[in-house]
This record gives sequence, structure tokens and C-alpha cells, in this order.
Amino acid sequence: MNKKPDLSQINLTIPCHWNSNVINKILNANHGEIRIAEVYGVLSDGNPVGHGRAKNTVVSISREKALNFRLYLKKIGLKFTYLLNAPFDFNGNQEQLNKLDEYLNWIINTLKPDALTISSLDLMKYVRKIDSKIPIYISTIAGIKSIGDLKPFMDIKPSRVIPHHDIGKRWYELKELVEYGKKNLFSVEMMTTESCLFECPNRKKHYKYLIKENKDSLFHSNCNSKKLTYPREYLLAGGIIRPEDIVFYKEMGINFFKITGRSQSASWLPMVVKAYQKMKYKGNLIRLLDINPAMHAEKLIYLDNNSLDGFLRNFPQMGYQDTVKYCDEWMVKLYNKKKFKISDQSIYSTEGNSLILKKAGKRVSAFFD
Repeated sequence: MNKKPDLSQINLTIPCHWNSNVINKILNANHGEIRIAEVYGVLSDGNPVGHGRAKNTVVSISREKALNFRLYLKKIGLKFTYLLNAPFDFNGNQEQLNKLDEYLNWIINTLKPDALTISSLDLMKYVRKIDSKIPIYISTIAGIKSIGDLKPFMDIKPSRVIPHHDIGKRWYELKELVEYGKKNLFSVEMMTTESCLFECPNRKKHYKYLIKENKDSLFHSNCNSKKLTYPREYLLAGGIIRPEDIVFYKEMGINFFKITGRSQSASWLPMVVKAYQKMKYKGNLIRLLDINPAMHAEKLIYLDNNSLDGFLRNFPQMGYQDTVKYCDEWMVKLYNKKKFKISDQSIYSTEGNSLILKKAGKRVSAFFD
């Protein structure tokens, strides 16, 4: 008989939609033993720093309402992490420093979050001069893939590291980070619903673009067109961890799991949290993922979650070509069994071991336009 895994140390962190009704719905449902530990969020304008989403895709509220929500979370026993996770650069401009000082003063001394998630090392050092104790989490946007990447950040004494999503299926690198964290008193947190392309060539450009622009649909179209052309990308993505596979990462020593989705509707969140708390989901995996809401991906793409049982534990670790071959073989099998399909009559064919889009339907064609 299989021993029941110890779930007491597993924690979910969830996105902030500034909606107390949704939080209450999640907490009152009480699905399973996995607890909600933290809520993370940021004001939509990001003030002088910015954040990892287009400003017009997240909920906009006033500072006063943000403070009231923060107090509400504190009252019900949930921690709150504030995001300063854009790739921020100091430009030597005094006006920038004045705005930054005012913003940080409001965050640290008025809002009083339990932690800050930051991507810029220079900004972390600046915050440490203001507050030597507030926990700092290193954002995934910092792109940490190895201990070598992490070492320049160690002087700021990070409490947590959310690594680059590419290492989500690279066990060697991931285990090294976890062991290094144990020795240096920080935790590793894995994203679970982040569907970004593996080795995305536009990743840095995309995040820098978001600092100045409100719309980033071109980046999403580029990303989604590649996924639709080569469906293996849904399986290669290191930021996707199925609810059933949480235990696999727990066995590596990882206890924090982040549901991404600040751009999603607040009503989407309870369904996703339920799946991860129960560590079980029957249905379309695409519904759980943080994909640009304008795409309505769950209506276009179907990827049967239950049919992926066994996929992760046998994921190859020898090299990129081996992983591509493995994901291709799985996707061909899923397509043939109608466990992966596109609803707009797009046509796929098998070339060698690869499933490739041959003729795009009307909705899929829009991403290429």
C-alpha cells in the first residue's frame, strides 16, 4: 500500500484580484489539506517600478482600497506579498528617485506587506538600505536558472527564490537550487500555471516592453502561434505543473507553489485553487493555465489532463532533443486518441514523431495574422 504523502508543509500562493468575496469563497470551500499561505499583488500602475503584467490587464484600485484589502487579509490570517518585479533600472534622474522613495515609503510603512517580490538586484540593494529585515523574494523575471545565477543576489539575503520557468522540468538544476536554499535559508517556489514557451527568445524583451506599454498582445500572439504550430510546447513548458504532480516536487523538497493569473478574471481563481488543493483535476488542462484571457484558450484548445498521468515522472533529462522527441511522441499519442484537439477545424499531421499544424482554422489563423 502506498504511503499517503505528508501535505502539511505544502503552501499555495495565489494572485490578488483585490476581491474579498473570491478569497472568502476559496477559504470557505476548504478543499483538501493544502493550505493557502499568501496572496500576491500590486497596484496596476506599478508607479515608477512597474510589474510583470500589462497595466490594463490587471485590476485597477486606489491606494486606500488596496490598504483596506491588505488589512482584510491580515485579519483572516493570510500573508500578502507586494510585487516590484519589473526589470527596473536606475537612470540617475532625481525625479525617478523621488518617485521611487515615495512609492517605497508607502509600500513599506503604510501598506506593510509581509514580503516584497523583486527582480532587479539594484532595486533589492536599494530596498535593503531602507529596510534591512523585510523578506525579499527573487522574482522569476530575474531569470535564476542555477546557483551561479543566484550568487550575486545572496548579499541581500533572499527569503525565497522563484526560478526561471525553464528549469521546471530540469531536475538536476532544480535539485541543486533546493539544496543550496537549505544551506542558505531560503525556499524555492515553483509556478504551476505559467505556460510561457521553453527557452522563449522574446522573454527579456517582453518584460522590458511592459514597463512602458499597456498592451503586449503581439508577444502573446507570437507565443501562441508557436504553441499551436507545435503543440509539444504545452508539454515542454517548465512553468506548468499539473495538480497531480505537486507531490513529485514536494519529494524534491519544494513546499511553495505559485498559481499565476493576475490577468485572469477573479471568478477563474476558485476553480483553479480547488484543483491544486485536491491535487486532482478532471478536464481540460488549458482551463487551469494563465494564458492571455483575450484568447479564450479553453474554448479553442482541449488537452485532457488525466491523459498526462505518468508524463512527468518519465520526463527525459539527457538533452533538449530528447525532451522534444519525448513531448512530440506524447502529443501524437494524445492527438490520435482525441485527448488533444482544436475546436476550429484546424488540421494537424504527423511528420516523423512530430505533430505539426498543417492547415489553420479561422480562430487559429488570427494568431498568425
